[in-house]
Amino acid sequence: MNDSYDDHSGDEQDDDFEFGIRIDSVEHDNPNITPEQIGLSDACDEIRSDAEQNILSSLAAVEKTLEQLSGDFESKLKYDEHKNRIIDDLHKELQAHREGVIKKHLNSMISDIIKIIDDIRKYKFHWENQAPSEETAANLLDFMDQIASDLEDLFSWQGVAAFTCDQDTFDSTRQRILKKVDTDDPEKNKLVAQSLRPGYEWDGKIIRPEMVSVYVYNEATPTRDQAD
Repeated sequence: MNDSYDDHSGDEQDDDFEFGIRIDSVEHDNPNITPEQIGLSDACDEIRSDAEQNILSSLAAVEKTLEQLSGDFESKLKYDEHKNRIIDDLHKELQAHREGVIKKHLNSMISDIIKIIDDIRKYKFHWENQAPSEETAANLLDFMDQIASDLEDLFSWQGVAAFTCDQDTFDSTRQRILKKVDTDDPEKNKLVAQSLRPGYEWDGKIIRPEMVSVYVYNEATPTRDQAD
């Protein structure tokens, strides 16, 4: 019993002895290492550890920043999508309103044109069985003039006005030459001879200029006596 214990104790002492030899051998493997070098090595290890810690902290900060940017980007995308949806809705509403206004004006104009068409057919039905006469022709001319007047009234209800220029001088911004009239009077050259058709304007914008005839000066052919 004691012998086995002594043997075991001897083994432990041998292990301790070997461990002490290993430690001692490490310390004496390089007898040229000084304490200052050992301290410098420890300082380098500490600097390396601090650098690694700083890098890890920087990477964590970058990761956090990227997450924040990603969140901001997603929010911006959602905001832009919402804004575009609002713009599309407003555009559709504006388009619908515009179409409604146009249809409203067209309905009013169409109703007025239908009334004129009804009057023409009523007039035709009244006079188609009448014998031709001067009175019938005169009434027809009056009725045609009335149609033109009714159409101009329709224009005026829509803001379109007929106009004729009062001055004798030709105005190229509001008039168009439809016919030229020769004259031997040089003072009448380029003056308006006659208003042939009225012009039309809408809110100050010329739709169709007034059609006029204009004098053009041509020197008279000399007589035989003047030639002699």
